[in-house]
Amino acid sequence: MCVLILDQVTKYVVVQRIPVNKSVEIIRGFFYITHVNNTGAAFGLFQEYTKILTIISFIAIFLIVLLKTILKINSVFYNVSLGFILGGALGNLVDRYYVGRVTDFLNFAFFGAVFNVADLFINIGFCLTIIVVLKEYLKERKA
Repeated sequence: MCVLILDQVTKYVVVQRIPVNKSVEIIRGFFYITHVNNTGAAFGLFQEYTKILTIISFIAIFLIVLLKTILKINSVFYNVSLGFILGGALGNLVDRYYVGRVTDFLNFAFFGAVFNVADLFINIGFCLTIIVVLKEYLKERKA
């Protein structure tokens, strides 16, 4: 829930304060807040498939809940990682469903793509989930 709220609040602030396709320099040559409307997926892919991406988001959220139910991993890191993914997925889903696009604004000069808080937490959550699942798998193999 915290990820969803943080994502929506940051997007709201950007939409209210920065015109579309404009940037605010935060750290010269390194980090900018750049307001971009994204009708596609992460990194601007699949721009013309907004409805399909909305359906995929619903399916992904269902699969996250299913994964939590199937894998009986009792770990704080696992719960947090799935919470990060779920919160991020819900944040972008809210935008796609109600507005038809996602607001991206985090722009690191070296990265080449503009993204948002939801994307950030989805990626962090995904990495944490892989680590936890691999750790559990290795623990079970030793037993």
